[in-house]
Amino acid sequence: MLRNRQLMAVVSGHFMIDMLNSTGAVLLAVLAGPLGLSNIQIGTALTAYVLVGSLSQPLFGLLADRMHGRTMLLAGGGLIWMCIFSALVALAPNWSLLLPVFLLAPLGSGLFHPIGTAAAAASDPERASSATAIFFFGGQAGLAIGPFLAGYLIGHFQRIGIIPLAAIALLPAILLLTASRNQAVHVHRTARPTRPQGERARIATSLIVAFIVLVAVRSSIQATYQAFLPKLFSDRGWDPAMFGLLAGVFMGAGAIGQVASGAVADRFGMRLTVIWPLLLSIPTGLICFLAPTNWEIFTAVAVTGLLVGGQHSVLVVYAQQLLPVKQGFAAGLILGFTFASGAIGTWLAGLIADVVGLQSVMLGMTLLGLPVALLAITLPGPRRAPAPAVLAPASVLAGD
Repeated sequence: MLRNRQLMAVVSGHFMIDMLNSTGAVLLAVLAGPLGLSNIQIGTALTAYVLVGSLSQPLFGLLADRMHGRTMLLAGGGLIWMCIFSALVALAPNWSLLLPVFLLAPLGSGLFHPIGTAAAAASDPERASSATAIFFFGGQAGLAIGPFLAGYLIGHFQRIGIIPLAAIALLPAILLLTASRNQAVHVHRTARPTRPQGERARIATSLIVAFIVLVAVRSSIQATYQAFLPKLFSDRGWDPAMFGLLAGVFMGAGAIGQVASGAVADRFGMRLTVIWPLLLSIPTGLICFLAPTNWEIFTAVAVTGLLVGGQHSVLVVYAQQLLPVKQGFAAGLILGFTFASGAIGTWLAGLIADVVGLQSVMLGMTLLGLPVALLAITLPGPRRAPAPAVLAPASVLAGD
């Protein structure tokens, strides 16, 4: 898979897209002083940024389904869009110009993600879960590295330090545009058992409802960990470097977990890859908040991040099989819904935490892994993930 040109093009593009996505909070924090931004303005801008990128993904997925053979061209265009508008954000002289430019940038991310997800699965149809996991590993790596690089560049060059970072992103954009020249349409169809129409409709509806609830709750668990781990341990008196490292460990372990989960799903089936990590994350998650020593906390956070964060790519491939729509639209729906539901779940967790306390909320979110695992039992469980109907490049068909 690592020699597959299409896969490497979308992985490198995902790395740069999410690296640019992760720089927003750092850049707004730097601009808060010279532009006089309040916390409300910064919070509103960041929330709107996530929603614009999330809610636009299903629409762009529909567009990708209609542009057979030209999706990599769209993906490259999405990355170039983000490069341009990320640079313009750094040059905005006031809030009135900064906000619209800032909110236009994530449209490039919304365009890239459903196309990149479908293209990653198509790059190796027999190992769709593993290929998709590598794709999301690239994004997670970008999210982890982006804030550090942005902080370093801004610290040395002020706000214009974002511009060379945006310029670097043009390199994977060139790879994507080059890959688009060799792209061809290839639809991989999977045989399905014949069922009476009414029974098939009832099964499909029940599966989709269970799957939607599963994704919403699981993404809320992961997003709540990412959002409130630093705050919880800050309240305990930890040094910022320590609770910052703890948050980084959680996200880094999740990136590794995605690659591991993809390989396990291709070998043993996706349902087991969802059920067992959810169940095992309950005791490890409880240890995160109840352990008496730092090394136990760090170990538990790493294992929990591996278990909870590792399921994302598997659920995306699951969605491409379950949802009765084309693959680009399916990828856009699941990605947009995952990010949006995680944001809403985080907001609700913060609201409840002001009443009952943050640790109680974190313990409750951890215990939600049990009902979600029970929901996952209702999902179909083939031994291997059947290859989804997606677009593949000519180079893949030729055995590259």
